[in-house]
Amino acid sequence: MTDKLWGGRFDEDITSDVLDYTLTTDIDVRLVFADLWQDIAHVLMLGRQGIVSADNARAILGSLLALWERHERGELVLRPELEDVHFNIEQMVIEDLGREVGGHMHTARSRNDQVSTDTRMYLRRVQLDAVAANLTLIDVLLSFPDEELLAILPGYTHSQAAQPVSVGFWKTAHASMLLRDVRRLRGAFDRTDESALGACALAGTSFPLDRRLTARLLGFGEVLGHALDATSARDYLIETASAFAIGGNNLSRMAEEIVMWSGHEYSLVEVADAYATGSSIMPQKKNPVVAELTRGRAGRTAGTLVQLLTMAKGVTLGYSCDLQDDKPYLWNAIDTYLSTVRIVAGQTKGLRFNTARGEDLCWDNFSTATELANYLVAEHGLPFRETHHITGSLVGALLKRGATLRDTRACAEILAELGHPVEESVLAHIFAPRTAVASYTSPGGTSPQSVQALRTELRAALESHRRWLEETRGRLENAQAATFRAAREIAAGADFTKVLDTVTADLPALAQH
Repeated sequence: MTDKLWGGRFDEDITSDVLDYTLTTDIDVRLVFADLWQDIAHVLMLGRQGIVSADNARAILGSLLALWERHERGELVLRPELEDVHFNIEQMVIEDLGREVGGHMHTARSRNDQVSTDTRMYLRRVQLDAVAANLTLIDVLLSFPDEELLAILPGYTHSQAAQPVSVGFWKTAHASMLLRDVRRLRGAFDRTDESALGACALAGTSFPLDRRLTARLLGFGEVLGHALDATSARDYLIETASAFAIGGNNLSRMAEEIVMWSGHEYSLVEVADAYATGSSIMPQKKNPVVAELTRGRAGRTAGTLVQLLTMAKGVTLGYSCDLQDDKPYLWNAIDTYLSTVRIVAGQTKGLRFNTARGEDLCWDNFSTATELANYLVAEHGLPFRETHHITGSLVGALLKRGATLRDTRACAEILAELGHPVEESVLAHIFAPRTAVASYTSPGGTSPQSVQALRTELRAALESHRRWLEETRGRLENAQAATFRAAREIAAGADFTKVLDTVTADLPALAQH
């Protein structure tokens, strides 16, 4: 006979090998806060609905509050032989109160709706932390001095020099990209912020539950109404992993530029010493290791997404133990992504750009050749396709001479030979990288006024996301405070209905669908 909480029909216990293979207590440590909060909300509802007697519900609430205090002190330790966080906490309550009282806590609930609810509660915190970390990095990118509006860097296409840009233009580009990561995280949060509690195993229950009450006490925005969908769904996990994978890729692209530009051949940027290491044999080396690891660790977040998709694709509706493998991989992706965003913010603050070198490269790599083509269109009335050909002929002739656009006398001679003379002083002006950057005044362009407009727009989005983050964190904190206030008052003898009506009056209503 087994003494497991599920062991009524079993004649023997699982072996130690099976326990080791199936237990999740090491993974579930992150869910303890959520499971206790959820247990308290569930018992409050059971008592309010008369499903469990008021005396038993009060006793269970008192036991759970004591467990919460142990958890807050770091003294609550999960026992592996109890398989998971849910059975651990239930067994602790039963050991405290006896099965006759503590055994009522799991009424009208399954581990299936428990684990989905716990995971959603934990993921909400993680998603908000990820939003906050991205907003910090975006703020760093947008907080550049005005001189960087005309601090020149070469822009690249096909990894070849293309047109000149500014440091401010480069930073706002990455800020723009990261703001989409924030929007993706917020979208994932919206679809995570749905309560599965009360769906039970998969089909609901005959008990008169109030799922909306528990959802509000747990700070959810709405109830995931369909019981089978609520216990089966893992798309919110996959969507979160997708947001991490895309975010990791975006950070990797920035890191690739930093690694490449740090090399002597480019010499466009230097990372602060605190974000680099040296060589064990070559004393001259300064390696941008944080940027290199940022590139590498994007693979972890991408791998988690693929693993979760593979895990879920063959599982029918209804819970299967395949699904418990979602958390070990996702936890790793969470830690990787959050640590990467945070350390990239620190690295970005200390970047030092060599814009004199950037300007030299733009001269030597023909980055402003397009400006001649545009000039001939605007001032000589030629079609762009013809001016493109003329400019290409100029570049080809200069390359044969071993000259660049900086050699304006040679440029003037070649253009005269091509039948399209332009004064050398004009060429010196239009070929100057700063002139080119300043001239691109179209919305989204490189000119200082365009970049300032972009920065203003991006800052407005940043502040909007900050307000949402503060409001959402406040909503979750208020719900937790309301739940624990109700539990303490009711455990001390107060009336269920009166207390719950009072504490929920200040909680937001659930979304209606």
